Amino acid sequence: MGQQTIGDVNDDANVELAEEVLLSVDQSFQRSDTSESVEVPDRVRSDVAVTDDATYNLTLNSNSTCSTGNRSLQTLQYQENGQEVGYQGGGVWRMTESGATMSSPPAVNYDKGALSVSFANISGQQIGGSSVAIRSNTTANRSHEAALQTALFTEATYEGVRNGSWDSSSPSTTCAPSQVTNATLTIENSSYARAWADWAQSAYDDKYVKVTPSSVEPGETIDIRFALGNVSDPEFEVQNMSVQEDPSDDQKALVNATIRNTGGLQDTQEIRLNRSGASDNATATVTLTGGDSARVSKSIDADSGVYNFTVASEQDKAYKLVNYTAVPGSPSLNITSASIPATARLNQVPESNVTVENNGSMTAEQNVTLLVNGSVNATQHVTVHPGNTRTVDFDSAMPTSENGTYDIEVATDDDTYSQYSDDGHYFVVGDVGVFEVTSVSPPGGVKSGDTVTIEATVKNTGNIRKSDAVKIHIKNESDTTVESKEKTLTLNGTNSGSEKETVTLTSGPLTAPSYSNYTYIVETPDDRSYGTFTVGASAPPVFDITGLGVDNPVEPENKTEVSFNVTNTGGTAGSQTLRIGRDWGADKSTDEQLDPGESTTVTQTVTAPSEDGLYRVNFTTGNQTAWRILNVRSNTAVERDGGGMTTTERVNATIELKGAELEGSNGYQITHTKVDMDLVVNNQSGDHEIPLWRDVGYDFEDGDVNGPHAERRLINDDYPDPYEFTKTFEANSNFSVTATSYHCYETTYTDIRFKIDGTNYYTKRCSSPGSVRISTDESSTNADILADGEVIPGYGQAGKAQRKLTDMLGEQRLTELDNGSARLNLADGEFVYLYELSQDNANPENAYGYGDPDYNDAVVIFRTNSIENEVAEPRFSFVDVDVPARTPKTDDTEATVTVKNVGTAAGSAKLTPTFDGSTAETQDTEIGVNETAQFNVELATASKTPGQSYQYRFNLTNPNRSESATGKQWGGNIYVGDIDEQFMQVDSVRATSTIDNDESANATVDITNVGGEGGTAEIKLYAKNTDDAGSTFTVSDSATTSLLTNGDTEQVTLSLPSDRGNHTYYVQTRNSTSAKQSFFVGRSSVVVNDTQGINIGAQTYNTATLIERNGGAERITVEVNNEGTVGDEREVALTVKNKSDGTTVYTGTENVTAGSGDLTGSDAYPAWAGYDTDLDPGYYTYEVTVYNDTASGSVDDTATGEIYLKEVDESGATTNDSPISIDSDTITIGS
Repeated sequence: MGQQTIGDVNDDANVELAEEVLLSVDQSFQRSDTSESVEVPDRVRSDVAVTDDATYNLTLNSNSTCSTGNRSLQTLQYQENGQEVGYQGGGVWRMTESGATMSSPPAVNYDKGALSVSFANISGQQIGGSSVAIRSNTTANRSHEAALQTALFTEATYEGVRNGSWDSSSPSTTCAPSQVTNATLTIENSSYARAWADWAQSAYDDKYVKVTPSSVEPGETIDIRFALGNVSDPEFEVQNMSVQEDPSDDQKALVNATIRNTGGLQDTQEIRLNRSGASDNATATVTLTGGDSARVSKSIDADSGVYNFTVASEQDKAYKLVNYTAVPGSPSLNITSASIPATARLNQVPESNVTVENNGSMTAEQNVTLLVNGSVNATQHVTVHPGNTRTVDFDSAMPTSENGTYDIEVATDDDTYSQYSDDGHYFVVGDVGVFEVTSVSPPGGVKSGDTVTIEATVKNTGNIRKSDAVKIHIKNESDTTVESKEKTLTLNGTNSGSEKETVTLTSGPLTAPSYSNYTYIVETPDDRSYGTFTVGASAPPVFDITGLGVDNPVEPENKTEVSFNVTNTGGTAGSQTLRIGRDWGADKSTDEQLDPGESTTVTQTVTAPSEDGLYRVNFTTGNQTAWRILNVRSNTAVERDGGGMTTTERVNATIELKGAELEGSNGYQITHTKVDMDLVVNNQSGDHEIPLWRDVGYDFEDGDVNGPHAERRLINDDYPDPYEFTKTFEANSNFSVTATSYHCYETTYTDIRFKIDGTNYYTKRCSSPGSVRISTDESSTNADILADGEVIPGYGQAGKAQRKLTDMLGEQRLTELDNGSARLNLADGEFVYLYELSQDNANPENAYGYGDPDYNDAVVIFRTNSIENEVAEPRFSFVDVDVPARTPKTDDTEATVTVKNVGTAAGSAKLTPTFDGSTAETQDTEIGVNETAQFNVELATASKTPGQSYQYRFNLTNPNRSESATGKQWGGNIYVGDIDEQFMQVDSVRATSTIDNDESANATVDITNVGGEGGTAEIKLYAKNTDDAGSTFTVSDSATTSLLTNGDTEQVTLSLPSDRGNHTYYVQTRNSTSAKQSFFVGRSSVVVNDTQGINIGAQTYNTATLIERNGGAERITVEVNNEGTVGDEREVALTVKNKSDGTTVYTGTENVTAGSGDLTGSDAYPAWAGYDTDLDPGYYTYEVTVYNDTASGSVDDTATGEIYLKEVDESGATTNDSPISIDSDTITIGS
């Protein structure tokens, strides 16, 4: 108990004395959360009193529903001779002749968009006794603080929460924490209102904190508005601009646009709407908070001609070119043709489009709308100048997600197309056969007089059997059919296993004077594929698209591969630019040279858009354009699959036993039967059964999770709880946690007692288990897997001696419903296994009443901790090359090359030998991870002239890597025959193929004297930068050997160049020169992936947004990307701090390898750093730092963000660690 005594002072200084006392009160509550007291001297105690005239109100987003309501702002106040000093709102204020001033600031903390308010509750009366005690009790206010928090974020009022009239079973969040943009603190009836205003204005920038009014008198109301969340500068973007005719004035144009504030702070701006050459340009004033938008619309004079209309804010501008052929002008957008199929299979994306033409006298700015059964299904905005046409695709908007018959219409402002009225049929989805052309093999290099063969493969991708015609046509340049074939196919659909069949058309001789273009067309009732080929010796090249590859579906912001095949169907070789284009990212283009009939494949790895949807990918050559739809669909890393789970990604997960209660009571004893559990996993490596917890406890338990000893470990904190099992599951694994109960032939008393309702119960364990009673591996319905929000079976059906589900799962994970059942409140990424192990073939749907299965015989929580990404690729390195330094003339030389796979996946290593300038046959072999392989290479030395040294080189490459990636090389020389004098041969040269420009590298060189006379060798390494056209070979390093006699070998190291670029180098003595080898010096650039780069549980998040989750965060994984040209290692650090007080709760570093070798031409290479953070619910900030090599090096990149982990039973924000916090101490005054 702290004690402070203030002595008597002069009467003239009483007010200063009282101020000191109140400052002491403030300081005591700042430094301690325990009770303290401050003794008030006799001289001033009779003038100390508590007033409650003032009130405060905290309101979020100017929404009165999200408000604390008016709360009393009690004041501990001293008054004497017209002067006064008070403790109010955590601050000390003084009233002087010139007005109210601040002596100590209030308990309001604001920093970078986060606000914390902590006002004390003060109770008591004017003091008449001999002493006054002022006490703080921080633990007595939890219900008060919880009510304040609940009132702020939900529809509840403070009073409703405190008196119990608010129904907390179905809370409705009104102001979600992530959506809070401002908070207004209102102070009413305060004598110190002026000082409150002065404090707020002087302490904070008015960009973020605004005080209304700026000057007040005592007792007047003051509003202090704090900007929360994103407090970046306002940024007014101009979006969705359009120009239309003004229906109220045919001589004017109506200019419209949406103005959106993509910044954080509110602002007011003047928006300018202009037309080039106009004299009546217009303005509109718009006020927007961060994230809000408004529509502006103004009329501007129109005139004949082409004009540039603009809409501009202070930061952005948009424009439209509009063509008036006559004034008054109006557009007329008519639908001139439609290509919409009659049928489609479920979830197909059928090619569906309409063509519109503007027959009016003004540029049309209109919506083209697709209606399904009379309701709008999709809208596309088009700009069409007078006399022009535009094709509008509705492929992804067609209603194929459910089986059915649909009425399809397309409408503009001026015209309507009806599929039923115009084409005589409806659109049918589902129980149909769909004949899709999956591949076509066109001819190439056709000469005049040749016949051609076209093969087309057709597959029924619908769900039912279908018979229909497939047609193949060949047409000449006059569009005349010269050959055709029709064949009726009968193919099963997906219900019976999709069938496919190939249709072949062989033509007669096709002639051409010099050359001629022919078109092939493959048609089914549901699909169409076409292309061109040329006939004639001088026919130009024609690059025809013959296949498309898009892997569907893909998760948002995940990487996927798209590709297309191209064949030169022309008569001569040629080069064209092949391009993959998309709306949401950069195109990829490559120039390819193809001979007639030759094919190539262009591939691009792309990152999918961030939102679910269907996105078009375009593939183009110089002769043709084709497209496919990329289906972007959110997915969970772990999904329920019947009685088990399926992983769609590689995940780290924990299986936690919460309880097992297969037991009964008789009198004062509880008898436990045996239950054990297993993890059964099926993946590409086979079937695996992992016994769980068999090594826990005593030998006689043998994995029994239901015995008395196991129950004691689960409920008694004095005994360690070992019942957690964490494992990394590979992608596409199927697994289940199975439970088995046993009959019991004999039981034995234990020394364990359990107290239930005040009575001690003896316990008996099963000492002689018999045959299997129930196994969920055989009866999957005896295990029920439930997710968050689902209703549990058998709730409340536990027997007297059994722990209830609330005991095992905890009250926070269950919400009892009015019908007697309960709903699960689980953290993100959690599932619950509930087991019924006493009734065979139980059904969860029948588990509610007395005597029904209770599904509490065992309870397990499955929790996804993280997604464990890795780049699985092979990496090969030389272990040894065995080549003799000298060989006789008569024999070829056997070389043995040993290679090891040091990567993370098996792969094919390719070895290409070169001897005396001639390249030998390439060898390749499959090598597993950490395995080695030998290549035996025969070097043709028997055919070489003796008395000379001959160069060899081995080039080791990985065919799975980019073609631009430099392979590893090992080179040297072999001397053929004998020599009497000294001959210093460069026996072998090897070095790393790539380095980062901040590193250094050496070549390892073996020098052998293959001659008969001893001596020394001067060795020089010559190198040049081949990226520099003017570069020549210069000496990079040199060395001299010691004395070498016949057959002696010495190894030296020589420095390689360190300047960036591609280098060629060789090593030379006076007698011998090595083969030239390649060496690349690049630069690594490793940065944090700001897009979906933070992983917690089964979800990934952007770094720039607040991460909100239910439950804690056992593990956080950070993705970094190497955007450079060489792979390298980095140290990645993660620091997590408590948002409220800035204390560090976790710090850790991980080393990652972001690629290896040459990454030139590759997309950013990812790597992942995982951290076992074990964060409880709360509000945190985090910082990721990427260091160059180690933490002592320079910083390559940083990323920061915030994480809000909510309690699993939370409705809105009900903890003191939410983005905005409000709490209180309690001050009590008494004699």
